[in-house]
Amino acid sequence: MSIHDPAESAAFAIIKEEKLYQRYFTLYDRRIRFPSSKERPAEEHDFDVIGHPQASFHFSAVFPFHPATEEAPAEVTILKEFCQGPNQMMYSLPAGSFDAQRHGDYAGCARAELWEEAQLEGGEWVDLLGLGHPGIAEVKWCANRFTPFLCIAPQAAATAGKQDAEEFIEIHRMSIASLREVMRSGNMLLPSVTTAFMAIEELQRRGFCV
Repeated sequence: MSIHDPAESAAFAIIKEEKLYQRYFTLYDRRIRFPSSKERPAEEHDFDVIGHPQASFHFSAVFPFHPATEEAPAEVTILKEFCQGPNQMMYSLPAGSFDAQRHGDYAGCARAELWEEAQLEGGEWVDLLGLGHPGIAEVKWCANRFTPFLCIAPQAAATAGKQDAEEFIEIHRMSIASLREVMRSGNMLLPSVTTAFMAIEELQRRGFCV
């Protein structure tokens, strides 16, 4: 089985899809026809699927890395924000929904979120998936995907970014060792854990001590 094979998705045909509810997210009733195999005949099954069509079912996340200096070890900027599902403050990286008109591309989305949520800008940018990748699926029952980015050596923004009215966010800087503890704690959102893991691997490949 290939890592990403569009033909595998095409084998599971969408027979019908009905919009059941829409506000920030949209809930769909989706019927899928499973392909036949030696073990089972072709079957149809109904699923609840959520997604964010206003964002083209896509968002970006960014790992803001501050290299070590003579005065300080390497650090990362992370957020602690209110998450309405678990109804608690959780750790995350700067991330947000894609707006084609406002952002242009997924990198533009990541830059905007870094400025708005972490008050940072500039730096060297790395797309951790590479051009042409459809993005990482957020969760099993969601149509959304995300693209993770690494930003090396961002600077404090010249002007403060404006957070959305419903966002409750704290900005923190911590060592990579402390970040690893957060990643293992169960109190960090999954897309942020994935982005952090991929960013640390890329930093190690580039020779940073992280």
